[in-house]
Amino acid sequence: MENLLQVKDIVTNIASFLRPEDFVQFRCINKLVYYEHLNEKFEQVYYSQMLSLMGLETILETSENELIDKNELKTLTPVNAFDELTNFELKNAKQVFIQLHKVFTVYCEKLNKSKLSNFFPSPYDSDPVLQSKILSNIRKFNKCNNGDPNYYQEVTSNYTVLKEVFINSCLNEMEINYNNSEYETVGKFISILLQTEESNVAIDFFNSKIEYPKIDVPIVDDLTEENIVALWDPLKEYLEKNIGIIDTLFKDEYPMSLTFYENFVQQTLLECINNLLKASDEDKEEDATFLSFFPTVYFSCIQKCCNELSNSINGAMNLPEDKTYHESLKDLLDVYFEPNVIKYLSLSTGHFKKVLERQFKNFTIEQDNKIETDLLNLTSKEHPDDHENKEDDSENKLNFLDSFTKVFRIANKQESNQERLNDDLTNLMNTNLQNIKNLISLELCYNIVQQAHEKLDTFLKFKCIFKLEPIINEKCEELFRVLIETIDEEHVKPAFEKAIHLLEEYDTTEGKTLDVENTKRSLEPLINFAELINIGDIILQMISIFYKNEIVNKKIVDAKDSNKKNIWQNQVLQTKKKFETTLDNFVADGLNIGITKLIDQIKFVFNTSQLPTDYYPPPNDPPRDMIPTKCSRKVVELLSDHCFLLTGATDKGTIDVYQQEIGKRFFTILVEHIKKQIISTAGAIQLICDVNYYYEFISAKLRQKNIVPFFKGLKNICSLYLIDTKDSKELGKLISDLNKFQGIFTQEEIYEFVQRRQDWIAVKRDVEKVMYGLGVKDCSIM
Repeated sequence: MENLLQVKDIVTNIASFLRPEDFVQFRCINKLVYYEHLNEKFEQVYYSQMLSLMGLETILETSENELIDKNELKTLTPVNAFDELTNFELKNAKQVFIQLHKVFTVYCEKLNKSKLSNFFPSPYDSDPVLQSKILSNIRKFNKCNNGDPNYYQEVTSNYTVLKEVFINSCLNEMEINYNNSEYETVGKFISILLQTEESNVAIDFFNSKIEYPKIDVPIVDDLTEENIVALWDPLKEYLEKNIGIIDTLFKDEYPMSLTFYENFVQQTLLECINNLLKASDEDKEEDATFLSFFPTVYFSCIQKCCNELSNSINGAMNLPEDKTYHESLKDLLDVYFEPNVIKYLSLSTGHFKKVLERQFKNFTIEQDNKIETDLLNLTSKEHPDDHENKEDDSENKLNFLDSFTKVFRIANKQESNQERLNDDLTNLMNTNLQNIKNLISLELCYNIVQQAHEKLDTFLKFKCIFKLEPIINEKCEELFRVLIETIDEEHVKPAFEKAIHLLEEYDTTEGKTLDVENTKRSLEPLINFAELINIGDIILQMISIFYKNEIVNKKIVDAKDSNKKNIWQNQVLQTKKKFETTLDNFVADGLNIGITKLIDQIKFVFNTSQLPTDYYPPPNDPPRDMIPTKCSRKVVELLSDHCFLLTGATDKGTIDVYQQEIGKRFFTILVEHIKKQIISTAGAIQLICDVNYYYEFISAKLRQKNIVPFFKGLKNICSLYLIDTKDSKELGKLISDLNKFQGIFTQEEIYEFVQRRQDWIAVKRDVEKVMYGLGVKDCSIM
């Protein structure tokens, strides 16, 4: 043994694992050990190790440690020892340990000898808070005894027994005081349990006192928004009460509020929510109850059971820097709500489509129940020439769209703005637009766009769940596409198809006379089609406003993708463009039919009211007043009635194309008509009068510059009929001068006109000789 003690490493290793009492005795075993192996320097290391086991930290030796001053150390108690001493300098380690040893050895000895009765001396024997502190400090100090396993284990074992007795005593006190609602007192014992590292005991005690409520949910048939909102009031009251109790019991010492809140969600709230959303009536449309009430359930629950709750001291513990207490509660609620939110978004667009289809179907049924002749007798309330009213219609349309735009720009629509929009819609429908109401309903389309707006606003409110933003944007786009496609397929397309069918079926000439009433009736299908174009244009503009203010401005689609150049990358734009193209095609088809019907009417007027004597009066016929013939006046009346039907109904480009097409086709049939007449020199004056009348309408009223030259050239053609028979050679020269006729007609076409002269046989030889250099008599057979 003596030889082993000669080896310093062996001695120091042995000493390092001894409890302090044994270390002191071992150091005194001989002089070598005392002065060489376990000298003062080693002592510093040893006691520093003991203090570190107790949780104290070593600090740099910068100055005298005031806490080691003997006068200060006398104030150390089993309660405050480790509060006063949290660190030490290496040179003072032994002195600090000695003072702690003086304070706590007496308690360790009692535990080692199982002397547990009257364990705490005065003044600690009646204060559980001080006792808990002492117990906690004994546990810290006892760590330095682990060099003697038997001693350490005995102290630890009896410490556990003592602590259990102490905790049971605390629980008894907590039980009594909790039942008496003395929560402040219970809170003191909770602090004691936390101090003694018995947080689980404190949590179990609190959980044992919590009874999660059960809420009776109204049956589906009795569900209303008011009932749902009122349902959360008792739950809010319950949460306020218990979170307040948690603040009193746990204060900011242990985070309990969020745990309780999550248990409440699992035990009570989820069952309540699921019962609310369950459709108990099998006769109802699947998921209808869920879709109708889920937004109210979600937002009212968030409001009542989260936003309106009072702040919590305990709930604010350990939160991330960027989160408030209420935000944390909402995040927790959203975890449980998220599957239902996704379900709501997924089902909503399909259900919305069914709702729209049902509304359009109901409209169709209502119209089918009316007398079939209503479709053929849509009486116009204005005379076709009343262009001032047309301008009023256009102004009403602009007022309506302006109000419509402003309402969309306001997040929370004020009643006054909505009333103005309704007034503008009424004004618009009170004009001739109401004549087409059996085919299409602007009011219904407006209401449906409003429904889409409200549904989209509901979708966007769910963006408060930030992770769902991409899904929400996708569903908003889908909603917009459903809006356009359903209006197109279920309402606009059938309306235009029916209107075009009426146009095709309507015979403008059968049994017609020149009276005003029949003239007005002949315009009815085309008037109605013009009104339909007007409504189609309004619907398209409403959708465009919706797209800009709701889809683009609310960042549902990227602004750069809203440009028409990116149409193939943007499904929303594709759908919108397809609707525009469909409307354009219907408008083109309908107007083409309308123009054809107009031309048929004009042909009918030419054939039935143009008298042979108009342009070839009898030789002894008295002089006439040079006014347009009844036929030409009727033709111009028809032209005027038709050409301005689209004013205010659609864009200027469409109107120009429409009017130009009428002008060109009228010119064609007018040329054909003139070529069928026999025209005398005397009758030429009447012909010129009529053609001037047509020209004045085209140039002064229609004002389509690119067709004016056609009629100007035709005026010059008419002058050929004024040339006397004896001036036949001069006639030939004029025919050869193509520039005189604006380059509109070829020489062959002019020749055909001249052939309609009453004296053609007399002038033919001279005309042809001038035109071709010879006549028929100049030719001989060889």
